[in-house]
Parts: sequence; C-alpha cells; structure tokens
Amino acid sequence: MWTLHKNKTHLILTALFIFYILMAFFTPLTHDDWDWYSQYGIQMLQEHFANLNGRYLGNLLEIVAVRFDWFRWVSYAVFSILIIWVTSRFVMHKQPAIICLASFILMVTIPSEIYKQTYGWFAGFYNYVPATLCTLFILWFIVTVLFNQKSLNVSTNIIFYCACFVGQFFMENTTLFNTFIIAVALVLHLYFYKKVNPKFIVGWFISALGTIVMFLNPNYRKIFFEGSDYQTVSSDTGIVDKVYKAATTILPDWIFFNQIVIITIIIGILLVMLFRRNAFTGQHTLKHGLIVCGLLILPVYYFFIYKQLELQQFHMITLTNWLSTFVCFVFLCAFVLAVHTVIDQKEVKYTLYLLIVSILFVCAPLIIVSPIGPRNFYTVYALYAVILLILLAQLNVFNRKSGKVITGLAIICAVIYLGVFYNIHSANENRISQLKNEVNAHPKKEIYSIEKLPFEHYLHHATPTSAKYQALFNEYEGLPKDTKVKYLPYGSINNQQ
Repeated sequence: MWTLHKNKTHLILTALFIFYILMAFFTPLTHDDWDWYSQYGIQMLQEHFANLNGRYLGNLLEIVAVRFDWFRWVSYAVFSILIIWVTSRFVMHKQPAIICLASFILMVTIPSEIYKQTYGWFAGFYNYVPATLCTLFILWFIVTVLFNQKSLNVSTNIIFYCACFVGQFFMENTTLFNTFIIAVALVLHLYFYKKVNPKFIVGWFISALGTIVMFLNPNYRKIFFEGSDYQTVSSDTGIVDKVYKAATTILPDWIFFNQIVIITIIIGILLVMLFRRNAFTGQHTLKHGLIVCGLLILPVYYFFIYKQLELQQFHMITLTNWLSTFVCFVFLCAFVLAVHTVIDQKEVKYTLYLLIVSILFVCAPLIIVSPIGPRNFYTVYALYAVILLILLAQLNVFNRKSGKVITGLAIICAVIYLGVFYNIHSANENRISQLKNEVNAHPKKEIYSIEKLPFEHYLHHATPTSAKYQALFNEYEGLPKDTKVKYLPYGSINNQQ
C-alpha cells in the first residue's frame, strides 16, 4: 500500500513538474529581466555584485536564466515543485499525493499581487521562491527534530546544513530569520530536553557564517548609513517614524488584510473544530465565545469597514491605522488561543505556534527597509498555506472521497492557469512579430503602436514603464535601440480593425 501511495505521489509530482515547465515557457521576461539580460548583468557579475547587494545566488540564477531558456524552464519547475514538496512534508498523513495536490492548489491560487512579483517575474522568482524554500525546509527540520523527536538520516542532515548556508544568499529578511529561528530552536531544545542539539549548533554556525558573508557586501554599508538609489533603512523623518508606519500600515496590510482569503479559510476550519469540540464536551464557555469573536473580528472588519471604506488609501489617518492594528492584534491572540484549545497533540500544537511566530518574525526586518512590495510577503503566504494544510489534516478531510474533489480542483486550476498564460505567450509572440514587421516596413516611423498583454496583472511590468526599460525591451527583442512604442489597451487594435 505504501508503495502504491509513493508511486502515485511521484506520478503527481511529475505531472506538476510538466505543468511548471509549461508555465515557465509561457511566462515572458519582464522589467528587470530585460536589465539582467543586458550588459548590466555581466557588469554586476564582474563587480561581484559589490554595488548591488548580497543576494549572490539569486542574482546568479537570474543572470543564467535570462540567457538560457532551458535553464529557466527547468529551474522554475524544480523550485516550484520543491516548494510543494516541503510544504506537504509538514503534514504527516497516509495520503501524501492528496497533500501535494492540496499544496499545489494553495500555491497556484496565491494572491495575484504576490504572484506577479514572484511566479510572474523571474527576477523576483529567483530571489523569493528559493529563499522561502530554504526557510521552510529549516522550519520543517526544526519541527521534526524538536517536537516530533524523530531521528533523520544523514542525507537529510546534509540538506539541512546546505539550506542553512545556501538560504542566506537570496533575501535579507529570510537570511536574518534563518539564523534567528535556529537559535530559538537551540534554546528550546535545551529547555525541553536539558541538552544541546549538535545539529542545531552546526546549523546555526553555518547560517551565521552565511549571514556575515551576505552583509559584508560593500553596498550594505551604503544602504545603512548613506542610502542607495533603491533601498534605504529609514524614512525622511527618521527610523523611529519608519518603524511606526511600517508596523501600523504595511505589516497589517500584507500579513493580514491582503491574505484575507486563506486566513478566512483557516478561521472557518478553526470554528468547525471548536464547535465540534463543544458538541462533544457539551461545554460552551466564555473563553470559547471570546475565541469565536476574536477570530471573526478580522474578516468582519475587513469586508464591512476596511474594504468598504477603502482604508488602505487613508494611511495618513492615525486613528484608522491604530484601529486596523488593534483588530489584527485581537485576531492574532484569538488565533493562538484557538490553536491551544482545539489541538490536542502536543507536537502539532507546538508546530502551529512556531509557524505563527515565524510569520511575524520573518517580516520583522522589513519594518526598517524600503521599498517593500507584495513579493516580500510570499514567505508569509507559504507559512499560512502550511498552517492550513496541518489544520485540514487535523480535521481529517484528506481521504479517498475528498481526494477526488481535490484532484478535480487541481486539474481545473492547472487548465485555467495554462490557458491564461498560453494566451499571454501567444499575444506576446504576435505583438513582437507585428512590431518587427512594422519596423522593417516603416523604419523612419517615429512611434509604433502595439497592444498591452492580456492578464498583465499576473506579470510584473510587462509593459515598459520608462524610456530606460523601453530601450532594454528593444535590446532583448532585437529591435533598434531608439524604437519608440505606444502601448494600447489589449484588444483595442483588433476592435478598430
């Protein structure tokens, strides 16, 4: 039976690998991808990224990916599949194939604002997805050793050490978080078992070494003390004001409000588990009532106040910022209390605690850095996805009957996304071909007109945003450097014809 499940899992992962190969093929290069394809990428490599950042592996992967299509397609699929694999590893279940499909559905239906800056933008993908992969593996290793008390084989230990080092060269906040969370695991192991775990010690030193190597990059001194053209660690009014604004606006927005769909699903599962427990015990205590109110306050506030009044547009109003932050704090307390109440297994309960804490601490470095974009919260969504999978497993929904539903949903999601990105790819190929033909036919024309791509909200600046990026676009597509292009809404040219 185990062999059957294993073969089924391998078959599903193979199918998903093919899906991501096709997605990489259909996704065009955009924005910074054109920059990395130009001489800029080679220049940064020759300078050892001294004037850029310490994201050495992310930068290297991007430089190679924009120049070799086959590498881009394969690496995109490999990292995407590994994300699904590592999220499913948190759930100890007899149906691993169903868990993988459920994880796939969650990762492919990620909010479009995050998708466009990760899966829809290769420069973002090669920094944020591998960083999250390493962080998730480190967390899974900690959970397995610390809470489940399982002995892992030598190859798994080696992968852990590699993740501790390799994971430090993608994103600054995950670099700091990895070192921090391994230190926390080291202290907790000492507290629980009254002894030091040598694996955590080795992992922490490797992680700390990687952190030092990253932040020895000369550009960080400029960022921290002078400010760079792209990144700063404070605002014009000072670092205290920057921390306050980030903690009361950006973090509530992107940790809670912009993740409202998956959070609402998590709330629904917790409420079902809570009511089941009440029905079984016959108890309806004040604590349970407070938990229900605390869980529901976030979606009620979001849908009936925050979204209705478009409060995200009014961050200059201090009162609304404080109100939003208070609502998020109340929800967070209720979330933790709900987990404490409905989960009986100690190892599962501690795992969920660690994941909730990780959501907060992986974002902590972002409060002093700008700019911050949706891509910075890809890791947060992945952690919510893991929490959701664990809760679904606790609710015993992963069985043969639900497996058919999950399989059907996964197929529907795959077909929809392949259809959407096939249209993007086809439209892009057609518009480039038409533009080249028009340039050849009318080389002295001042401005050429082409359409924007369909579904551009799933791509990061697929339309050049400035003269600089238009020149980079021209270089990548083999057009004359001074070609000027006017971008019309998608379908407008065909409608005129």
